[in-house]
Amino acid sequence: MARQPDPTISAVLIVKDEEDYLARCLESVRWVDEIVVYDTGSSDRTVEIARQFTDTVIEGYWNDDFGDARNRALEHATGEWILQVDADETFECEPRRVRRHLREPRANFLTVTIAARVVAPGAADTPVASIRLFRRADGTYAGALHEQVVNRPGRPMVIRPLPGTSIRHAGYSEGPEAMAERAYRNLELAQRELEVAGPSRGERPGGYAMKQANLARSLSAVGRTDEALELAEEIHDGGALANIAMELLAGSMALAAARKSGRPELARTWVDRLAAVTGNRVWADVVLVQVAASEGSAERTLDALDCIPATMVDALGRRVRRADYAQYEVWALWKLGRAAEALSTAQRAARAGVLPGGPRELMTWLGEEGVRAFIDALPDDVWQVLAVVCTQEDHQDGRAVLGAMAQVRPTDLATLLCGSRLSFPHDLAGLEEAARWSARQRGAGLAEYCPLVATATAADVPATQRARAAALALFAYDDARALPALEAALAAVAPQDEPELAVQLDVLAPGLVSHA
Repeated sequence: MARQPDPTISAVLIVKDEEDYLARCLESVRWVDEIVVYDTGSSDRTVEIARQFTDTVIEGYWNDDFGDARNRALEHATGEWILQVDADETFECEPRRVRRHLREPRANFLTVTIAARVVAPGAADTPVASIRLFRRADGTYAGALHEQVVNRPGRPMVIRPLPGTSIRHAGYSEGPEAMAERAYRNLELAQRELEVAGPSRGERPGGYAMKQANLARSLSAVGRTDEALELAEEIHDGGALANIAMELLAGSMALAAARKSGRPELARTWVDRLAAVTGNRVWADVVLVQVAASEGSAERTLDALDCIPATMVDALGRRVRRADYAQYEVWALWKLGRAAEALSTAQRAARAGVLPGGPRELMTWLGEEGVRAFIDALPDDVWQVLAVVCTQEDHQDGRAVLGAMAQVRPTDLATLLCGSRLSFPHDLAGLEEAARWSARQRGAGLAEYCPLVATATAADVPATQRARAAALALFAYDDARALPALEAALAAVAPQDEPELAVQLDVLAPGLVSHA
């Protein structure tokens, strides 16, 4: 009997300004028959990188509608099956096993487990089963925000897990400003989507409930908790929301209620609803850990953590690990005065690919000596995440942790490049700190990233600090960029500041200014 031919697969992406991640993503799907990249308006090297992997690169447009963008991308695919992957993700599989499964599939929509490669602080690695592989003839996208794969009119929808596969997203923290901006953008999209939807326009109850749930979660994300909880109750009572969407809503509302003072009973109500819809208590226990921490109870946090197994995979292929919630355990142990256990827990988490806190939390929970012991044995992936996070916290702890990292690994390129992005205080202490980083970067052949020169030429830095930085860069390194920066800064110094500055410059760069 002749073997059935392999079905064709098209990997389809929508992208914008993804030069940091795209090559790694596309490399992970090189094995498919066709790669389609739909760009929605990049201003970096995204399109150039995409063309290194595929000829099907469409320079399209963005209209504030994720579902519409994905459907426009689908129009350019020719494969029998569509594999959806995002630019900051990698698809992990054994290609022959995937093709073998697709020869005689038991479903036309297949779910893949998605989790973080390295868990950034403030977010646990809670895997989600998402439809990522589907027959092109049967599926399309719906929803401007949190778009979903749905069946085309008249086509069946049979959903099963795709065994032996997973998707890993980068897991890097966006930083608080970027996260806040994204939250408000999502709220605007959710409100707009709901305004044009509704049963009166022929929409199915489940679809309308999904749009309401998107709005409830978006309201919670921007701090409008009462509105979010009220809308969520309406959604729950309506009973039209699909189970997988109710899981997301219940977990989100449990945490929203816990963070709002005086509503612990409502938080636990949502936890019970989560347990009911999943049929697996472990996911409720995961949320209870976060609820207890939100309420400030270290003892209850540790009790809830004791209910989470070291590792478990549920019926949908989603993994839960106790290590993913290490930030709560380290905090609880620190609060109870168990410093040695807190450090040990943080180190175990890092070895498991979890960053158990940002720089400020690590300095608070572990102390300077503990932080040094923690970073000394970090695996490479976690090291890189911590370096990036240090640049996103405009605080001395971020600079202190990154400085310790530079001492532990003086030639690490990721650390040195992150050091070039730091902001330093506009005083003599900040100048000394910038000078230390300049020496490190110049020693590694990275003079173009010199923080002294960057400070000297920054328009938002006071003229006195620019002058000090320029003088030091000129005196210590004879950097040609420093002289015009020094002249411009001196011209902008207020007359009342000139005497004190002259004394400082004579100390920093003896004879330089008077000679000039």
